[in-house]
Amino acid sequence: MVDLNRWRHLVRAGVSLTALVAGSHAFAQTQPQDVPTNASTSQTPQRGPVAGAPTDQVNSGSTIQSGPGTGGEATTAEIGTGGPDIVVRGVRGSLLRSIDTKRDASTIVDAISAEELGKFPNRNVAEALSNIPGVTVGRDGRGEGRSVTVRGLGENFALTTLNGRVLPTDGPDRSFAFDVLPSEVISGAEIQKAAQASQLEGSIGGNIDLRTSRPFDHRGFHAAGSLEGQYNQFAEKGGIKASGVVSTTFAHDTMGFLISGTYNKYKFRTDNLGEYSSNDVYDIATSPNGQRSVINAPNGGGVIEPYFYSVGYVLGERQRWGGSTAYQWKPSDSFELRLDGIYSNYTDTEHNHRVSVGLTPFADDGSVRYDLNNVKIDSNKVLTNYTVNPATIDVLATDEPRNSVTYQVGGHVDWRPLANLKVAADLSYGKATNNTGGQNRFVVAGIPGSSAQIATRDGGLPDLILTIPNADGTLTNRSIDQATNQDLRVHYIGIQGQNIADRSTSGKLDLLYEANNGLLRSIAFGGAYTDRKKTVDVIDNQYTTANNFGGYPFPFSAIGANVVQSPEFTNILPNLTGNFPRAIPSFDINTYLASLSKAENNPNVINPRTGQPYPTGYATQQVVPDQLASYAITERTYNAYVQMNVGGSRWKGDFGLRYVNTSVNSLGYGATVQSYQVIGVGTANVVFNPIAPITGGGSYQRLLPSVNFSYDIAKGFRVRLAASQAISRPTFGQLSSAKDYSAAQSNTPVVTDAGNPNLQPVSADQGDISFEYYPNRRIALTLAGFYKHLTNFVTTQAVAFNLVPTNQVAGAPTSFPFTELTYVNGDSATVYGIEAGGQYFFDNGLGFQANATYNRSRAKTAGLPTTDLQDAVPFSANAKIFYEKHGINASVSYQYQSSFTSSQYSYINTLSIKQRPYHELASSISYDILPQLTVYVQGSNLLDSATQRYSTYSNVPAFYEYTGRAFFFGVRARL
Repeated sequence: MVDLNRWRHLVRAGVSLTALVAGSHAFAQTQPQDVPTNASTSQTPQRGPVAGAPTDQVNSGSTIQSGPGTGGEATTAEIGTGGPDIVVRGVRGSLLRSIDTKRDASTIVDAISAEELGKFPNRNVAEALSNIPGVTVGRDGRGEGRSVTVRGLGENFALTTLNGRVLPTDGPDRSFAFDVLPSEVISGAEIQKAAQASQLEGSIGGNIDLRTSRPFDHRGFHAAGSLEGQYNQFAEKGGIKASGVVSTTFAHDTMGFLISGTYNKYKFRTDNLGEYSSNDVYDIATSPNGQRSVINAPNGGGVIEPYFYSVGYVLGERQRWGGSTAYQWKPSDSFELRLDGIYSNYTDTEHNHRVSVGLTPFADDGSVRYDLNNVKIDSNKVLTNYTVNPATIDVLATDEPRNSVTYQVGGHVDWRPLANLKVAADLSYGKATNNTGGQNRFVVAGIPGSSAQIATRDGGLPDLILTIPNADGTLTNRSIDQATNQDLRVHYIGIQGQNIADRSTSGKLDLLYEANNGLLRSIAFGGAYTDRKKTVDVIDNQYTTANNFGGYPFPFSAIGANVVQSPEFTNILPNLTGNFPRAIPSFDINTYLASLSKAENNPNVINPRTGQPYPTGYATQQVVPDQLASYAITERTYNAYVQMNVGGSRWKGDFGLRYVNTSVNSLGYGATVQSYQVIGVGTANVVFNPIAPITGGGSYQRLLPSVNFSYDIAKGFRVRLAASQAISRPTFGQLSSAKDYSAAQSNTPVVTDAGNPNLQPVSADQGDISFEYYPNRRIALTLAGFYKHLTNFVTTQAVAFNLVPTNQVAGAPTSFPFTELTYVNGDSATVYGIEAGGQYFFDNGLGFQANATYNRSRAKTAGLPTTDLQDAVPFSANAKIFYEKHGINASVSYQYQSSFTSSQYSYINTLSIKQRPYHELASSISYDILPQLTVYVQGSNLLDSATQRYSTYSNVPAFYEYTGRAFFFGVRARL
C-alpha cells in the first residue's frame, strides 16, 4: 500500500506552491490542430495571433477527451494573419501537430502525427515511435521493429492502448507486438510519460496510446491511396503494398464515416548467428609435470567455451492486411457518439536453415575430444583455439510460422447534460489470436565422426572449420558444403507451437465538473472495469515421437531417399570477415518427414533400441496437447479515481488518487510424483500421477497518488513538474499456477516452470521535470529529466521443500529434498535520465528535428547491485533534416543507439549479454506531379547495419543478424 504520509506532504507542498503564484497573468488560449503542412508554401505557419503562447485551457484530464492530445476535431491553421487558409501537409505539418500535442497536454507527453490522411511517419509503428525521446525499438530477429522500450524499461513495463483502450496481444505476455498493425491505419500516437489519476494504470515506462483516423479530422470528402513496390537488396526479392482511405462528413457536418484498408506482401532473407551457447562448467587443469586434463567445475568458473555454435540464414514471407473504420455523430455541441473498429491479419512464414556443432570437451564415451596440448586460454578464461575430434555436425531446418489476427471494436459517448458537467462513457471489446499450435517444426540431421577447429575473434564470429568423414570414416579435407544423402543421418524431429488467445472487455465512465471557483478549476472523477483472459495452449510431440529416430541411426541413402539439397547460397554473412561456413547443405522438412516411412519394415535399417526393423506407423508424428506447458489466466480490474484540477493566471496543475483492485484466477497443469526410485547419478524410476489441473489466484489493491504542475515562466517558456506512484503487472506466464516435475526422471530434484498467481505488481516512485520553450512556430526546444525507483521486481527463487510421493514403492525413502524454482517479488532497481529535443523550420522549406536521451539504470538482486536493466539504452539520438517546397519533399533521418545490456544473464549467469551500438540511416524523396498525385522513393538501413550482441567479452558472441538494405518506390494519390 501507499505511504500516505509521504504523499500528504507532497500534495500540501503542491497546494502551497499553487497559492504562491495564484496572482499571475492569464494564459493565451491555444487549440490543438490537425492540419497538414503545405510543401509548396513559403510562408511560415503561425498559430493564431500569439504563436507559441501559453494556454489557459482547463486541465480537464485527458480521459474525457476524444483522443490523445486532441478534442476530437481538427481546426484550421491560418498562415500569417488576415490571409486565406492554407492546407498544409508533410513532415513539417506532422512535427507541428506533434509539438502542439505536447504543449497543450496537461502532463508530460510526447507525440507523433500522420503527415496526411493515411500516411503515418515511418514504415512501421514501432520505428516511428523510436523518433520520440526516451523510446528505443526492439527488432524481431528478422530486422523489423516490433517492440518498444520507454525510458530504459522493457516492453512489459509499457501499456499500449488504441483510442484509450487496452489492446490485446498475440504473445504469451503483456507486451504489444507493433508489427501486427499496418501503419496506414494509425493517424497519431502519444506517449504519456508522467502519470495522472485519471489515466489507466499498468505502466511504469510510459502509456502508449495509438489513435486511428476519424471523419471529423478532415471535414468534407477526402480520399487517398497508394501503390508501392518493395525490394530487399540482400534477399534480391520484392514485394507489393496497396492502401487506401476514404473519409466523408454529411448531414451538415453532423455525421461522418471513414474506412481504410491496406495489403502488404514481401519476401526477405536474413543471415544470422543461430546459436553460441557458452558454458563454464568445465575447467582445464595442468599438473606439475605439465600434463593437461579436463575437470568438472559444477559451480561454474571454468573455462568459457561454446556448448553449441551455429550459423545460417532465414528465408521468409510476410503478409499483412487490415483496416479501420469509424463513424461519428455530433448533432449538437453537447453530444457526440463515436463508433470505431480496427482489424489486422498478419502472417509470417519463415524457413530457417543452419549448420550447428556441439563443442563441449567430452565425447559420448567419456573420452576428451580436445587437443589439450594446443588449447589456448585468454586472460578472461575464454577458450580461444582448440580442435574438437570427434564432433557431430548437425544440419537444421525449422519452420517458424506466425498467424496473428487482432481486432478491437468500441463505442464512445461525450455528453454535456449540464453547462458545467461533462460525461464520457466508453465500451470496447478486443481479441488477439496466434494459432500456430503444432506448426513450428525443428528438424535435425547430422554427421557423427566429424571434426571442428575453433579460433575466437575479437568483435566477430569465431573461425569454425568443419571437416566431414569419408565413406571409410577417415578425415581428409571434405567440407560441410559437400555433404550428401550418404553423409547426413536422421536424428531429431521437434514439432510444437502455441495457440494463444487474448480477449479484453473494458468499460470506462469519466465525469468532469467544472467548478471555476478560485483555484479549483474542475473535479474529474470516474472509474473503469477490465476483464481480460489469456489462454496459451501448447501442442507438440515432445513426449511422444520427437526422439523416435534420435541418435543418428541411418543415413538417408540407406532408405533410398533423396533429401539433401546442395547449398542454396555461397555467401552466408557476406559483410563479416572470418573463416566459418559460408555455404551449407539444406533439406526441405516435408521431404525429410515423408522419406521416413521408407524406414518402416525395411530390413536394411534396424532400430538400434530394439534390434528389429522399424514397425508400420513408427514414422508418423504424434502431435498432441501439452497440458504441462499450457495455462489460462483471467484478470479482472476495477478502479476508481478522483482528480482535482487547479489553476491560476500562469499556472495549472492536478492532484488525485487512483484506486486499483485486481484479482487473478489462474489455471495450470501438473503431474505430481506417485513413486520415486533412484537408479543412478542421472537416472530415476519415476511414476507420475495423471496430469491434473492446478488452480490458484491472488489479488491486490493499490492507491496510486499523482501530482502534476506546470508554470509559464515567460511567454512560450514553460516548466512542468510531476510526481506519482505507478505499477506494472506481472506477465501472464509468471502468473501461471503450473508445476513441472519431469526433471525428476533424470534424478534432478527440481520443479520447474512453477508460476505464482499471487504475485504482486512491480511498484515505482517516480518524478519528472520538463522545460519547454516555444518562442514561435519555427522553434521548439525541450529538456526533461526523470527518476524512477522500482521495487517488487519479479525474479526467480529456489525454494526448498520435501517431495513426498503419493504412493511410494515399498523399501524406498518416503520423502526427498527437492527445490522449486518459482517467481517471487523482491528485487529493486533505479532508473534516471535526461531527454532533450528541438526542431527549427526555415522559410525556404528546410527544417531540422533532433533529440537525444541519456539513461542510467541499476538493478539489485538479493539486495546487491548487479548490472544495468535489460534493454535500458544509455544513450540514443535521432536527427532528421528535410526539405519541403516546390512540390519536392525530401528527408534524411538518422538513429543511433549506444551499447546496452540486452539481457542481465547469458547461458553463463555471471556474464550479461551486451548489444553493440546500432546505426540506422533512412532517406526519402517525393515529387508532386500534380497537386493530387505524388511519386516517391525511399530507402532504409542505408548504412547496411547489422545487430550484434556478445556475452560480456567481445570474443564470446551471443547474437548476430544481417538483413541488408531495403528500397521502396510508389505513387500516392489524394482527393
